[in-house]
Amino acid sequence: MIFRLFILLITIEFIVSSCSQVPEIVTDEIVDLSYNELKQQYITCKGKGVMTAKGDLPWKLNYSFTTQNDSSFIQFKDIFGRRVLFVQALPSEITLWEMQKNLQYDSAIDNAIPIFEILKSYDIAQILWGEIPDRFQESDEKSGFERDLNLVNFKSTVTQLGMVLDKVIFNFNSLDTIVEFKIFGRDYGEVNLDLLKGIPEQVPLN
Repeated sequence: MIFRLFILLITIEFIVSSCSQVPEIVTDEIVDLSYNELKQQYITCKGKGVMTAKGDLPWKLNYSFTTQNDSSFIQFKDIFGRRVLFVQALPSEITLWEMQKNLQYDSAIDNAIPIFEILKSYDIAQILWGEIPDRFQESDEKSGFERDLNLVNFKSTVTQLGMVLDKVIFNFNSLDTIVEFKIFGRDYGEVNLDLLKGIPEQVPLN
């Protein structure tokens, strides 16, 4: 009887231990897809994350996003769950919808939002798909962008789809502010239909 109880305890411990372990990523099963391959295979992607600012005026915004090919839609909410900002990044332009005031702005407003002085629409799409934007990997002469490693940093994680970007860090020394854009999860091949509707036509342009 004692022997059977001992065996039972060992079995239970083994099961609990197995269930609590993080699934191991098998290197041979990793398929490292490029940005274009991801778009071709999945077409759409959705996910969520958080954007935080550290400095004299700290803040935190949760967000959800959906992207379809090169078009991206991001909705930000404050800590109370109120929708405060919607970003519509189409291949031709970036439009911002300040939801509390119900006003939209075109990309000319980028002086008020420093991130959009750095990121273009195509960059946003690549980040949301999990790729480091091409402009930040090419030579300065080819990309037309003077890179500063102290300004923007990227962090990626190994997944079954290869190295996938999950954090972008912006250092705005002139503002004494560090902004972190973290992505907690992605669902490739899925879409948030509400976000895909974009900014309503009746929202006035400021």
